[in-house]
Amino acid sequence: MKIGGALWSVAKFAVLAAIVVTAVSWYHSRNMPKGQAPELVAPDINGLPVSLQKMTEKGPVLIYFWATWCGYCRVVSPAVSNLSGDHQVISIALQSGTPEEVATYQQKHNLKFRTINDPAGALSAGWGLQVTPSIAIVDTEGNVSAVTSGMTSEWGLKARLWWAD
Repeated sequence: MKIGGALWSVAKFAVLAAIVVTAVSWYHSRNMPKGQAPELVAPDINGLPVSLQKMTEKGPVLIYFWATWCGYCRVVSPAVSNLSGDHQVISIALQSGTPEEVATYQQKHNLKFRTINDPAGALSAGWGLQVTPSIAIVDTEGNVSAVTSGMTSEWGLKARLWWAD
């Protein structure tokens, strides 16, 4: 009987934790866009043009807002980098230094996603960003189909991309 009681306690804790994590993620991403995605046209850290509209013509796009100084981003960034091999990813480095400093950070941590530098936070503010990491999925119609903030998993991001496709 004690094992059953312990399992029940663990199950209750897991459900409560899932509810709390979902509520916190919703709260942090509440100001991010819904419906039509804001225009996003900017050079990446290598000086090459990035156009969200052109990218969505080829399939869903994951937009990843992160920072070199963000602890949670150190956990989420490798998952986003893994996805960038099979999916379209634009990352926006928030207040993380010069393009060269961001590129050095990405090389050091083996992050392969394409990055736009946002040194003053203007791009991020235009997307209603409140915390890093934050992620928006934009579908082929140019609509924001999902947003999340804080910790997330690679499989969770894959599911959101699949849903947007």
